[in-house]
This record gives sequence, C-alpha cells and structure tokens, in this order.
Amino acid sequence: MGFNDMLLKGRELANSASEVVSKLLDEFNAALPTMKALGFSVEDLQVGMGVLPEVSAKLIAAADKVDVKAIDGMIEKKSEQKTLVAVLKALQTAYNVRDQLGDLGLKGVEIALTLGIPPKVAIGFIKNAAIPAQPLAAAAD
Repeated sequence: MGFNDMLLKGRELANSASEVVSKLLDEFNAALPTMKALGFSVEDLQVGMGVLPEVSAKLIAAADKVDVKAIDGMIEKKSEQKTLVAVLKALQTAYNVRDQLGDLGLKGVEIALTLGIPPKVAIGFIKNAAIPAQPLAAAAD
C-alpha cells in the first residue's frame, strides 16, 4: 500500500469517526433535559480533534439531590437513547458502590463523558464540589 493510499484510508477513517461523534453529540443533546431534571449541569465541555475526534463533557450535581430511584423509570422510558441509558446505568452502579462504602463525606457527583470511539462514561463522587443551585422549574425545561 502506497503513501497516498494510506492517506486516503486515514481520511476515510476520520470522516467515519466524525460521523459517529456527530451522532453521539445528537444523542448527548437529547439526553441533556433528562440530566438537568436529575439535577446535573454541564460544568465543562472540550473538543479534541485528531484522527479520531472526541468531545468530552463534565456534568456535576449535588449527590444527595439525585433521585436514584427514578433512574429505572427513565431508562425504560428513554430506552432508544443509548448514550443517556449508558450514563444512567453508570450512575446507578456508582451510587450502589457508594452506598456500600457508607458515608465518606462526598457531597457532589461528577459525570465525565467522552463522546468518541469508543465512548466512555466515568462517575465520580467529590467532597468539595462547587455545585450550582438549580431551581427545579429550570431543570424541567
């Protein structure tokens, strides 16, 4: 395979990856109202460009304000939104682990979401979070 063929394959891969990330961004936008209703706000957004582009977002909420019991219903209701379902399942798992460990004084919950190939969801609990006060009416929008 010659150099020009390799460049062409690289461009095809990059275009394909861009399409995947674009679809994931659409899913992320569709998930935001549900995440806001759970008490999360977008704290950080980063775009990485390379052969495989990616978009990263950090969402944060007060750990005690997240209604974990409502997540099963949300998963069932929004089952076609794969990105949202992945985040909600990760959130459930993280809360289950936290509950097993007992009270560690962790006041905030942070979701680190990477939309790329492959996508990644990481949930963390944090002690000193600058957690925005968000009125319930604004979260329902």
